[in-house]
Amino acid sequence: MLGDTCLKCGARLEKVCGDCSFGNAVEKNYCDQCGALLSLQPPPKSDLPPPPPGKPAQAGSPEPFKLEMESIQDTVNERATSFRSKPPEQHAAPQAPAPQAPQPAQPPRPALPPGAKAPGPNSATSPFSPDSARLRRDSGPALRPGLARRLTGPAVTILLVGVLLAIVYLIVAPSIPRLRLLMTAKSYLTDISQGKFEKAYTLLSTNSKASIAQDSYVKNSREYYAKAPAWQFKDVQIFKMGKEAAMVTYQLKEGEGEWKQDYISFINEHGRWTRPYIFVLFHPIDEALNRQDFPQALFLAQKLYLTDPVDPRSSGYLCAAEFFMGLYEKSAESCKRTVDLAATYPVGYSSEELFWFNSYYADSLRYLQRDRVALSEYEKLMKWPGLTAKEHCPLYLNRADAYVNLKDYDRALQDVMKADVLCTQGPAREDAKKRMLYLSGGAREEAVVFAQKSRFQPDMPPILETRRRQLEALKARLGAKNARMMPKDQWLAVHVGGPEYRVFLRQESFNPQANRTEAQNVYIFLINLWNGKAKVEKAPAPTPPPGAQPRPAN
Repeated sequence: MLGDTCLKCGARLEKVCGDCSFGNAVEKNYCDQCGALLSLQPPPKSDLPPPPPGKPAQAGSPEPFKLEMESIQDTVNERATSFRSKPPEQHAAPQAPAPQAPQPAQPPRPALPPGAKAPGPNSATSPFSPDSARLRRDSGPALRPGLARRLTGPAVTILLVGVLLAIVYLIVAPSIPRLRLLMTAKSYLTDISQGKFEKAYTLLSTNSKASIAQDSYVKNSREYYAKAPAWQFKDVQIFKMGKEAAMVTYQLKEGEGEWKQDYISFINEHGRWTRPYIFVLFHPIDEALNRQDFPQALFLAQKLYLTDPVDPRSSGYLCAAEFFMGLYEKSAESCKRTVDLAATYPVGYSSEELFWFNSYYADSLRYLQRDRVALSEYEKLMKWPGLTAKEHCPLYLNRADAYVNLKDYDRALQDVMKADVLCTQGPAREDAKKRMLYLSGGAREEAVVFAQKSRFQPDMPPILETRRRQLEALKARLGAKNARMMPKDQWLAVHVGGPEYRVFLRQESFNPQANRTEAQNVYIFLINLWNGKAKVEKAPAPTPPPGAQPRPAN
């Protein structure tokens, strides 16, 4: 086995580079000085050492081959020693120096850069080191191979566990709120069914607790369930769930009755599902609406909606209160929400109650002049099952109003004619006949009266009174001698279309120069009897105040 010491004498062995004559360790394959490939070549015969004395050399006879054997353990030990340590110096007996053949001249070694160290024979630690080990490099302290192996395993394990936990969290996280909701619903229903009302009170929302104290809640609950039959529930499921509110459905059985589906709502308060308790507000709102105390009803309905926004009854009370208060922008929103929620969350609204909520929504749109949307809602109401003639009467009148706003007078007249037949009593009948007169063109006298009672400004007297004062002032200026010069007024009206009429205030006066009576229109008004609006199309120029300069002619 090749080592860095001679097996016979123990002297140090080197590989001398044939290019730069640099001495390298025997395990090197490339020169540390110039990088050339190192290969062993037998020396020429002329360079062979002379044979030992007493044994004459035989020309042409090869050196006899010798085979040395050693144990495997010695081979391993000597290999480790040759790689890691330098053998001790062996002191041989002094011998007479043998004559040496003249050495060929060696070229000078190339100069190293300043600060560089000459590579030594121990620059490598193993014959299996890669060629890159021959390059000079600065390396920091490295971990021992055993320690690195011991740290790698736990680090990889921790990383894999972290990735696995992240994946599990991403899968489970969306279902955590649903699980909490189901647990809260089951807990609340269990407490109520077992009569644990004090415990159920802890699951109420903050606004609910502000509306009713625990003692009142427990008392009301005991009184209510004392009259109700024993009940049980099962199959609690999420009907619909949002970020702020949710509706839960379950199967309910009261006494010996059949299982039926029921609903219960919950709201999310800071990541915690709570039960809104709104029943305590129903009766006060109903009383306020019955006595037409709409501001109080609106206040309580707003409080109810803040407590439970998901229950359709909260939006329903708000819809009615806002509509009767004339807050049509808000009532349109609340009524539409009521209709939508009632379809999504069935709470037992009757068909008649749903009809009125839809009617409030359509009328709110009409008052906001969203007539085309209102017409589509009236179409739905016309097809409502089970409507009587009395209930159709206001629908035709209201839809005719939307047609008039869109100036579709023909369809408006058709609806008014149907309403005139269906509306048989009460104010609706009088209203139907009046609107029929407006649309048919038979309300010219009403148009004249409307124009006479109108005012140019809120603080001025009616037009008829203003005209009377003007004529009295003119009569005083003319005197009795010129009484025949006094003008005479005549009010006329013509039907323009639908409920619109044009009203003329015509003046007849004597012209002395032409010696004849002439007529001219002093005022012309466009009157809409349906919506009660008037527009001045022609009026005389205002009389300048006393002392004012006359306006120059154009």
